Amino acid sequence: MVKVPILTYHSNNILGNDYHNNDHIALAEDLKLIDGLGLKIITLDQLMQWQRGEAEDATVEKAVVLTCDDGSWFDYHDIDHPHFGVQRSFFNILKDHQEAAGSPVHISSFVIVSPDGRDELDKTCLAGLGWWKGDWWQVAQASGLMAIENHSWDHNHVTFHRDFSREKSFREVNDQKSCDYQVQQSQDYLNQNKGFNAQYFAYPYGNFSDYLKSEYLPKNAAILDLKAAFTTEPTHVMQKSDVWAIPRYVCGEHWQTLEQLESILKTPMHISGTKKV
Repeated sequence: MVKVPILTYHSNNILGNDYHNNDHIALAEDLKLIDGLGLKIITLDQLMQWQRGEAEDATVEKAVVLTCDDGSWFDYHDIDHPHFGVQRSFFNILKDHQEAAGSPVHISSFVIVSPDGRDELDKTCLAGLGWWKGDWWQVAQASGLMAIENHSWDHNHVTFHRDFSREKSFREVNDQKSCDYQVQQSQDYLNQNKGFNAQYFAYPYGNFSDYLKSEYLPKNAAILDLKAAFTTEPTHVMQKSDVWAIPRYVCGEHWQTLEQLESILKTPMHISGTKKV
């Protein structure tokens, strides 16, 4: 049975300059490991075409999909971090690897859509220097290395004052009004206002209500132009996976070392031996 892992990173996760505390360092090393194991990186679109039965198993065998969440400037811009120095962006890490190794790369960035929400998060989570703007989205998408997808209107982030965000948790997004606010509003902004073709939704923190996953999204998929939604359940994607609860592994949560990631990548796909990395 073919199974494919989705690996997820957060470019804001910079607590040092080591693998276990910096997702930029981890991503750069993980790309070498993926190459060394003889795996290929495919797009989220390619994976989901197969998951829907629209592509042969051979298109996803020995494949890995990369995603990242939240959509701050650290996804695209190199930034001089106030404590840990210049951080190479996810985008440039991918570009560097593709140029050095000659291996195709791609990542889907699930962005927080609300401009006001991102401005607030810039103050509460970053340095308040305007590092959570969406001015890079179009050029990143046009590059072919990164796709822009939907990570909700405002994320219901834990740092928000309760008078800013509508619910305390995404599990409380459990009626038509709340779902429209978080999902439809963000889809309209991305696709109608900004001209994207966002087709995928990632639940903030991996949280969702039964109503959102089992009723709202399936019922309104065509109106929303959505084809799948993604959790943070640490398992591989299979063709029998629930399209509104596609699993993903999260860097720092589900693996903290290269050895742990190798175990995730290697065991289910029965890969024997590795190349030198």
